[in-house]
Amino acid sequence: MGKTVGIYVVNFMDDARRQRMTDRFKALGLDCHFIHPITTDDERIKDQDIIPFCKRSWAILFQHVDSIRQFYETTTYDYCIVCEDDIYISRSLNEELPKIIDLFESANLDILLLSYLWPYTVVDSQHFPLKKQTDEFKLHGYPNDLWGAHMYMVSRNHAKSMIERFTKEYAEVQKHPTPFCSDWQITKFGERALLVPMVGVEEGGTKTDHDGQNNFHQSCFEFNYSADRFV
Repeated sequence: MGKTVGIYVVNFMDDARRQRMTDRFKALGLDCHFIHPITTDDERIKDQDIIPFCKRSWAILFQHVDSIRQFYETTTYDYCIVCEDDIYISRSLNEELPKIIDLFESANLDILLLSYLWPYTVVDSQHFPLKKQTDEFKLHGYPNDLWGAHMYMVSRNHAKSMIERFTKEYAEVQKHPTPFCSDWQITKFGERALLVPMVGVEEGGTKTDHDGQNNFHQSCFEFNYSADRFV
């Protein structure tokens, strides 16, 4: 029997995005799960002396963590994929998953970025050292300033360590200098790698009015997306 994967989508009360992601995975013969949204009234967040923007960042990270918690504590899946709700998915993901899992296990990984924000070709280098390679995929290491929390896979053992690490108490001591937000925390621990080619691409738009962020996300989308490969 092959290894099993639970897929969780982080969604904050956006019914249109929730339906879109459900439809995308369903078209590939895959199911995805959603947990109850984490709001800034959450007991881990509401009394924190931080600005509203940071409270939202905390809420997003804790929704990632609680998705992983549900996987670890209530299911028997071997692996967990967490993605955000604005991702195009590889049309071949269902067929690619066994190969990705084999590569994950052969490299003794804890976490694998299935998508990431990088508007260039990933090549073997000081910043992206090649770890493993097959005919279909490559695994590269990555630097700490690479963002990739919008789609990643973790092992069951690493899920446990994430639940234990990312607590209210940890967040309180992480206010400075490292932000307690998903892209700066979730993908930075354990034996890690990114997948080439990626099997998910962020849509490109963001829910922010920061021009620099919007332009970077859009450039990553334009470089990595192709309609024949992603749904």
